[in-house]
Amino acid sequence: MQSPPPLRAMAMTETPAPAADLDRLAELLDSEASPEHVMDISTLDGFIAACLAGPDRPQLGDVLSWILDPGRTGGEVSFGSEADAQELLTLVAQHWHDTDDILADSPEDYEPVLYLQESEGDDADAGDAEVSVIDDWCSGFVLGLQLQTDVFERLPGELKDLLGPVFLYGTDEGRAELERLQLTLEQHESIAQALPGIVVALYRQFRGDAEGVATQPG
Repeated sequence: MQSPPPLRAMAMTETPAPAADLDRLAELLDSEASPEHVMDISTLDGFIAACLAGPDRPQLGDVLSWILDPGRTGGEVSFGSEADAQELLTLVAQHWHDTDDILADSPEDYEPVLYLQESEGDDADAGDAEVSVIDDWCSGFVLGLQLQTDVFERLPGELKDLLGPVFLYGTDEGRAELERLQLTLEQHESIAQALPGIVVALYRQFRGDAEGVATQPG
């Protein structure tokens, strides 16, 4: 399980100590210490965000099997060693609780964990900029929502609209539509920048916080 060479994981948030060592968590997830089909750090982060922001708020123990084998391959879930398993599961649990804390106490500081990739310069506006890779995060977020009961029937229309870009990047059907749309780099980055607001709006919807709804990316 190796990430493509141009990609690097980036935690786009600073949470109060103690906080999970996300660099170490990313390293473990991408190594032979973890099960073969385990989520990468960005997919995991999106999945956790959806679990915590959605209406059912499942416990980590209830969804852990999806983290370890999200594709339901049916293969053996094994770790490099007992120590590897303990470290990985501890870091996953810590990141779960860190995310819950920041959404509850300082949602304005919430940021997703995304990959960044150097632009190939095909876009005239790209230059040497780094591009946010949001497909993995969105895929994890969509899965986290789909595991909950009747999420979309429980959403107001404006939140369904906000979630539209997440489904563009996080589902096979959406990615096919992205190929047709041919978004510019600016449009793509606008969606990436809107992800924190989408999570916070969903969290507030189901936590009884009536403070506003995030802005639709444009």
